[in-house]
Amino acid sequence: MRIDGRVAWFPKAAGLWKPSTGLSLAIFRISFGLLVFISQVRFLLKGWVEACYLSTDFHFTYQYFHWVEPLSPDWLMYALVVVTALSGLLVAIGLWYRVSTIILFFSFTYLELIEQSWYLNHYYLVSLLAFLLCWLPADNCLSVRSWQPRERIPILYTNIIRLQLSLVYFFAGLAKLRSDWLLEAQPLKIWLRAKTDTPIIGPLLGYEETAYLFSYGGMLYDLSIPFLLWYARTRPFAFLVIIGFHVMTAVLFPIGMFPWVMIVGSLVFFKDEEWRKIIFISDAARDRFQNKSILLNILFMVFFSIQIFLPLRRLFYLENQLWTERHYRFGWNVMLAEKTGIATYRVVDPETGRIWTEYPGRILSATQEKQMAYQPDMIWQYAQYLGNRYRDREGIEPQVFVDCKVSFNGRPSQKYLPEDLDLMNISEDDIYDHITDLICK
Repeated sequence: MRIDGRVAWFPKAAGLWKPSTGLSLAIFRISFGLLVFISQVRFLLKGWVEACYLSTDFHFTYQYFHWVEPLSPDWLMYALVVVTALSGLLVAIGLWYRVSTIILFFSFTYLELIEQSWYLNHYYLVSLLAFLLCWLPADNCLSVRSWQPRERIPILYTNIIRLQLSLVYFFAGLAKLRSDWLLEAQPLKIWLRAKTDTPIIGPLLGYEETAYLFSYGGMLYDLSIPFLLWYARTRPFAFLVIIGFHVMTAVLFPIGMFPWVMIVGSLVFFKDEEWRKIIFISDAARDRFQNKSILLNILFMVFFSIQIFLPLRRLFYLENQLWTERHYRFGWNVMLAEKTGIATYRVVDPETGRIWTEYPGRILSATQEKQMAYQPDMIWQYAQYLGNRYRDREGIEPQVFVDCKVSFNGRPSQKYLPEDLDLMNISEDDIYDHITDLICK
């Protein structure tokens, strides 16, 4: 079988190159770009540039990205957020599309990498979607360049965005197949009982049965909704469920823009023909495909192989990932844990025995201190910061210890790390094993 003069190695693969106008992809581009623009304007108006990037001199960074830091002077950070907002707007209208998507991806991702304590799943998702748009002809129609479709493009390009969103839902559902979520309805018991003052539904949220209903409903929703979106007959019903589900989560839980990202993202699942019934647009595109690069196909295969591997890598470790936080990020572990902690550091001069007590709140912001107290790599990073600080200030080779207790999903606080563990003498990866050894005793 040949498609556009090329061999399709598997008959079913021909469907991937089925010609389309790219209307669904263009709708996604517009809604995604506008959402990024709104979110960045919101970031500026709420004063989060100061709170996140400028209020402290120390920042928690991601492994392998420790070189990322806030731009200096301070006004450059405001400028970077403005550039990100404008690039989102340009993507939405399709002006200078290729350059705009590249700027959007790099600027948004740079902002995300500066401060680990502000990690959110939807920030990561926005970076992934922006990266994919860099390679897709999403400006084929409904853009400044051309309102009508210029030429037909493979449906594969639209399916790439659909697949990315489907993976988010599916792996979020798999992550909920845990005893705490299904047998204890945690952490929803804790969160819902704190929302009993919500208008209309508030009184119902205090019942244990409601927490179990939400737990099983959330798990079934995540596992089923991508399949319902792909199937034409169930797609309208699925979209209404998505709106109801995410509006409910936006009302009950402080999870930022995530509900709106998923709502507007689901628009891409509607077919071009369905959108033409809503938008007056012709189907008179030229019957010619965009160039199908072998390297581009390899890029997408590698990209999605990584996206499948990252959520599944936890299976290689015989430990409670929610306790240790090993590989917790970037795995679509959405709303699975309620953790609180408290940490105090001791810096010791091994030669003189002199001890300094360090309370993180003296240097860190409230968000940084809260997140650091139960995330092992951040506990380790702050220990390295203190050690280097005392090495420079006191001229010593310090030992750094932490007294840390963590509560997980309503359980009593538990010692998180050995008090005699010198954090200056272990690697960032080693700290997870020490937590596992202590908790499993």
